[in-house]
Parts: sequence; structure tokens; C-alpha cells
Amino acid sequence: MMSASVRKRQKVSSACERCRKRKLGCDAERPFVHCVRAGVQCIPRESISGPIGASSSGQTDTRNRQAQTPGSPILPESSIVDLSALIIRGSGTSQDLRHDTSSLPGGTKLLEANTTLPAKHWRNVVGEELPTDDILEDLVDSFFSSVNWFMMVFHEDTFRRRHTEMLQQKQIKYQDTTFYWTWLLVIALGAQYAALQDPEDQMSPQYRQLSQDLLAVIETRFLQIIGCQTVETVQICVLLGSYIFYTRPTTGLGICGMGVKIAQVIGLHRESFWKETSQLAREVKRRTWWTLEVFDKYAAVAFGRPCIIDDSDCQVEMISDIDSDGHKHVPARPLILYHQHKFRLYRIMGAFLGRKRQRNTFESVETIHQRMLHWRQELPDVLTLKGQEGTMGSSVVKPTEIHALSLQLTYDNLQIILHRTAVFNNISDISAISPKSSTSLQQVFISAIDTSELSRHPRILDACRRTHADVHAGMTMFTAGVVLCAICLAQPLTEMGSRAKTGVRHITRMCRETTPGLYSGRLVSEQRLGIIDSLVEVILRKETYMITGRTTYPGLHITSTNSETVSSKRGSSTANRKIAPRPSTTESDPSEPRNARVLEPIQEVFRQHFSQPSTGANLEPQDSVTGNYGSHGDQGAMGTFNWDGNMSALVDSGLVDASQLWLWADALAFDSFNDLAPEPAE
Repeated sequence: MMSASVRKRQKVSSACERCRKRKLGCDAERPFVHCVRAGVQCIPRESISGPIGASSSGQTDTRNRQAQTPGSPILPESSIVDLSALIIRGSGTSQDLRHDTSSLPGGTKLLEANTTLPAKHWRNVVGEELPTDDILEDLVDSFFSSVNWFMMVFHEDTFRRRHTEMLQQKQIKYQDTTFYWTWLLVIALGAQYAALQDPEDQMSPQYRQLSQDLLAVIETRFLQIIGCQTVETVQICVLLGSYIFYTRPTTGLGICGMGVKIAQVIGLHRESFWKETSQLAREVKRRTWWTLEVFDKYAAVAFGRPCIIDDSDCQVEMISDIDSDGHKHVPARPLILYHQHKFRLYRIMGAFLGRKRQRNTFESVETIHQRMLHWRQELPDVLTLKGQEGTMGSSVVKPTEIHALSLQLTYDNLQIILHRTAVFNNISDISAISPKSSTSLQQVFISAIDTSELSRHPRILDACRRTHADVHAGMTMFTAGVVLCAICLAQPLTEMGSRAKTGVRHITRMCRETTPGLYSGRLVSEQRLGIIDSLVEVILRKETYMITGRTTYPGLHITSTNSETVSSKRGSSTANRKIAPRPSTTESDPSEPRNARVLEPIQEVFRQHFSQPSTGANLEPQDSVTGNYGSHGDQGAMGTFNWDGNMSALVDSGLVDASQLWLWADALAFDSFNDLAPEPAE
């Protein structure tokens, strides 16, 4: 048992501003855990009256002293290289650690001043022909309009300045190597989305080929690239990982994990480790870290696994709207506002996704729910679709409209994730849930309906689909559609069930009215639309049975003679499927989970839409990220593995899809986000 001296909160002379106003206890460590959980900036009280432009070096020294508090039960974040350098400096000599320590954890490569690199023009490094400078400028523009608005890892002015400097040089400096690979990835992604803006343009095929070639080179050199521990390396992990995540989610998840560990090695998660005094350099690090943190939580939501990053271990201030000359815009402009609110939303959800097991650290679903509602209420009009209705044009879609749509999709999807267990777990009839859980049912229903009503903004959704947020929009739409189908099955012939069917109609029509093949991926793939179609078929059959007074429960059955027939019919119309009656719902095996009957129709439909590979057959590998999303990605997304309703199979063996399918398990083989292990007795 920990001693009382260790567990006792250390008193500080001045609590942070938030704790002072709420009369809460406050630790010496900043940001304090209450501020971290609330997703707000932890502002020391003494800094309120200080000059705005004061140097951050004083704060860094203070944090370093706080981190060295005797008796602190925190793992010291220093490597053997750091310790060696500290010993040398403490010996009173003026020497520093002047050795190549790149083979040691936390070490660096020593580059002598007279080190020379092979004379090679930067255009010839990758072995691929790069376009002219003016086209490169256009591709950088394409990146910032299609990717950086969704995954902000750069300070745009700073990146463009370095881009211009590199175009004017003939050779690459050793110190600029990682920036060069980052820049190359920007060109590759910019080319990918430039081809999507106007598929009929004669340059589109060349852009697509350039993107595929450059991404293939970056993948080949990836292990070499991540050997350099820099901010640019983390940026590469974020951008490449998020791009690959849509077609090879496990690979993308692994790259995200690499980014997190590299970021921790270079101290990106704590500003007290940063040596830069330039506010601009610190801003670049803040943007990179916050975007990495969101990527980590996004992957956790998709896979149904806990996130890697521990929010309570992070000390990074919120990003700000700062120009290259150091001028800060207060209030921030819309793009920065969008990211600030998105980062805070994911930080609020972090208390749920992290699943801390320490006593008194896990926050209740209701507490997180209230914080999310408060977050929603504080959104400025420029970040809501309702607030922009009066200024929406008939032809041009404004960036703020895309920001608002993305935020709404994210918010509603996270609300569904938060309340899923309360609605669909440990009950045999959703209509019999407890009053405490009725709030969760209402929130899940509202969030799914709000998502379906985005069909009123087809132009904005179409513009969003031409960007890096494409598959995110499709995943949230699909989840909302299945949620509404589940509510229809649980609340047949009711007002809620009727509204849910209307929502399903909006989602399916919205997805079918989009033209497949023009974008990086279908909004919702044909197979996933087929799943929703089958669920609608089951809904209508169940309502027919209820109206006519039948007692048997309708199920879905695909008639086939072998697994190959099932596979060939995977994308066929519903005419190839037959409805078979199932046993009465009043007769159930008491050994089954109580909620099995609620999710059984959903699970059966999923099962019938997955192929049945032969025993012992290996899963087909998915296409490279350089392939076309629309043609190859959808074929491998959900149809190359066998699922029998056991969600552990999706997560632990052969997972080829990260579309939140874990939501529909009745008994997870791993901990759900809500199920905390019992505390050991002291």
C-alpha cells in the first residue's frame, strides 16, 4: 500500500485559475488533472496578470523543478544519454557529450561541421521525375485545402517558406532530410486530392500516377525515415498513417503508434522538454502533438480499443492563431477555431477512451456526456451549420461549412460511442431499459437522426468527400444507419421507430445519389449499403409479422450451396436472399446473454454479408495504399474475413476493417469502453 506521504496532495502556493474559481485542490504539476479531463487550458494564476509576450523559459524552468519533486511517484522521463550528459555538465567541465549516440535510446547522431553529403539535386533523390515548380506550388495548395484543414500538423506560413527555400536550392542539407521526406509526402497527398477535384481534367491521371509513385517510395524508405527523431518524422507518421488507415487500418494503426512513441522520445508531449524559445517553433510542435493525439483517439474509436496516449501525462498548451511574424489573432480565425474545438472534444472523450483503472480516476458516462453537451453549446455560429444557414450560397461551399459538417459528424459519432453500452448491453428489450439509461437511448437516437439529416446539405457533403475527411464521413454515416436500424427493430410500430426509418431512408438515399468512382472512396460502400438494405428488409418483415399477429421472429438467410456461392452473391441484390423464420422470441436459452435478442438481427445480417473462406485459408492482403480507394479498397474492406458474431475475431485475427463494427457485439471477448475491471482489495 502506498504511504500516506506519497498519496497526500502536495500543496502549492497558487492554484491554477480554474481550480481557484471552483475552490478545488490543485497539484504542482501543470496542467492539473482536472483541467486535462475537462479539455481546457490549465492557466497558472500568476500568469493571468503577466505580460502576454513573456518568454516561456521561466515556465519551462518551473515545470522542470516540479517534475523533480522528491517522492513523486512518476517515472523519470530521461534516458541513459540524458543522464550521461547531466553527469558531464555537473562535473564542472565545459565539455558536452560529443559522441555519436544514435544507437542508444534517446541518443542523437553527431554531425561534424565538415561532413559532406553526396552532391545530388533534390529532384533526383527519390528516383522519380518531379513536376515543374509551378505545378509543385499547385500541389502544395491542394494539400492545404484538402488535408491540412482536417489533420493540421503544419503552420502553413512556415511550411511554405521552407518549401520556397528548398525550390531555390540545388542540394539538400543533411539537417533538412526529414523535412524533404515530409515535403514529398505533402506533394503526394496534394496530387491525390488534386486528381479528385476535377476527375475529367487531363492532368488528373498524371496526378494520380505521381501520387502512387511517391507514396510507394515513401513506404519503401519508411524505416529509414523514422530513424531520425524529429518533429517532421512525427508529422510523416500522422499523415501517412491516417492515409493508409482507410485501406489498411492495422498498418495505419501501427504507424500511429510509431508516431506516438517517437513523439514521446523527443519530448513532444511535454512542453517542459522543449528547448525552443521561438513561439512559432513551439506552435508547430503543439499542432503536431494535438493532431497526433486526435489520431490516436480516432483509431481507438474505430477499433474499439483503448488509446495509447495518457492525457494526464501530457503538458501541451492549446494551439493558437499566430502569424509568421509572431502576431496572434484574438479571437482565432475559423480554421484554428475548428481545430481548437475538435481537440477539446477529443480530450473530453479521452477520459472514456483511455479507460484508466486507477481508483477514482474513471469519470462516469453522465459526467462526460454533460461536458460534451456543454462543449456543443459553446460552439460559435461559424462552426455550426445552423449558424451559417443564412449565409449559405447556392454554388460555392465555404471552408467553414465543411468544418461545421465535420464537427457535427464527429460529435454525434462520439456520443453514439459513449452511450452504446447503456443502450444495447445487458437488456433483452430496449423498451424496458431503466430510466437512467433512457438518457443514453435518447442521445443515441438524436445523434443518429442528426447525422441522417445532413442529407439536407448535399453540396457540403460532396465537397467534404473530395478531402481527407471522406472515409470519416462514410464511417459515421454507416454507424448512424445501423443504429437507426437497431432502434427500428427494438421499437417497431412506434413514433421513435417511424422517425428512425425516416433517418435510414435519408442515409441510404444520400449515399446512393453520390456518383461512385469519382472520389477517394465511396461514401458508404456497396456492401455496407447492402447490409443496411438487409436490415431494412428484416425491419419490414418484423413489422409485418406484428401487424398480422404472427409470433415467429423473422431472420435473414442466404441460400447457397457452398462458400463460393456466398462470396459471389456478396454484392448481389436482395432478390437473391430469402427470409427464413426463426424461433419465437419468447423462448430463449437462459445461458445466452440477456441482450442477445436485441442485437441478434444485426449480427445475423453482418454474418450473412461476410464471405466464408475455406478452413485454414489465409486472408487476402489488401492493396497498397497507392491503389485506388474506390475500386480496390472497397473490395477488401469488409469481404475477406469470416465473422460469426464474435467481436474478438475482428480485433485479434485478420482485422481488415476499422468501421466501428465492435459496436454490435453482444459479449466482447475484450473489455468494452465501459467495463472496468474490479479494483483489487488493498
